[in-house]
Amino acid sequence: MKSILKPGIHWLAIFIPLAFALAWIPALHNELALFGSSLLGMMVVSAWIGDATEQLAKRIGPTWGGMLNAAFGNLPELIFGLIAIGKGLGPLVKAAWTGAVISNLLVVIGASMIAGGLRHGTLKFHVERANDASTSMLIAAVAVFLPSIYAQARGFTHGQMASDFVEDISLWISALLLTAYVAGIIRTVLVSKEEDAARRLENTDQPTPAEVDADAWPVNLAAGLLGVASFLIALLSDFVSDSVDSVKSGLGWSDLFIGVIVIALIGNMAALFSAVKMAKKNQMDLSFEIGMSAGAQISLLVVPVLVIASRWLGHPVDAQFSFPEVASIFGTILITTQIAQDGRSNWLNGVQMLILYAMIAVMFFYLPG
Repeated sequence: MKSILKPGIHWLAIFIPLAFALAWIPALHNELALFGSSLLGMMVVSAWIGDATEQLAKRIGPTWGGMLNAAFGNLPELIFGLIAIGKGLGPLVKAAWTGAVISNLLVVIGASMIAGGLRHGTLKFHVERANDASTSMLIAAVAVFLPSIYAQARGFTHGQMASDFVEDISLWISALLLTAYVAGIIRTVLVSKEEDAARRLENTDQPTPAEVDADAWPVNLAAGLLGVASFLIALLSDFVSDSVDSVKSGLGWSDLFIGVIVIALIGNMAALFSAVKMAKKNQMDLSFEIGMSAGAQISLLVVPVLVIASRWLGHPVDAQFSFPEVASIFGTILITTQIAQDGRSNWLNGVQMLILYAMIAVMFFYLPG
């Protein structure tokens, strides 16, 4: 209760009932207000999902808890993607994928470097973990570029034949990306077991898991919150999907700008707050892992699952992205890899990452739909 009453992201919960009122009460209905309220409501509900999975992880241990966080960490993006694809909003969903990767790397990590660097000077983090995450991101970046390369190489970019070939290639790529994701999970489990065994050998007086996790929520409470939050995310995602056309016509925004910048940035606010809080405590390892892991999960889990699921939803979505999207992803991964290669960062690195994000945002704002 203290954490809820403390000023922060939880105060945005007021927008959840406001969104329902705007959607269901005809006298109050306003598409632009509904879009904004629903996005802000999704922000706080995403934070609730993160809290619930974190508490469940305390109960089941670090290894399985890490797998649980990996499975449910991007649940809001999965639910929004499924609903939006079902409504035929494939381009918006693909733009949101691009934006999620870019904002997780540039905004989440960049803001953390600024917050931690201004307080502690030079920040340090594990180079090996950063390199592993960077490799996963580079593989995903190459994967999203391959369908476009194929279409250009065969000399067709339009028509049913091009669409069929690109969709088939996208399915194969999605299956292979999921394989890479599963391999990463297996390695994480094996490494965690080795580290746990080493700690037990070094310190036989280590507290038992029950003592360490005594402050964790009851399982029923955490699971119940996770279920309620998932249901709310689904309803709010439906509101956002229904109001997108009015936002485009009323504000003149394109699918690319709404997906890459607006929806993606709002969806990553919970991760941003968590990462900045860790950086202020001089725990840049955790901040870097939050941003990199979230970006990798979008590329290796969310995108493949939605590409495959779109076939059954009746609105097939491929993994072919526009040149501005591909260039933005590659540039983002390159600068993140460059900064992470020595395991050190400072506030200037964070400023550079945010400036790159601002330049990308300007490009997508002026880019025609």
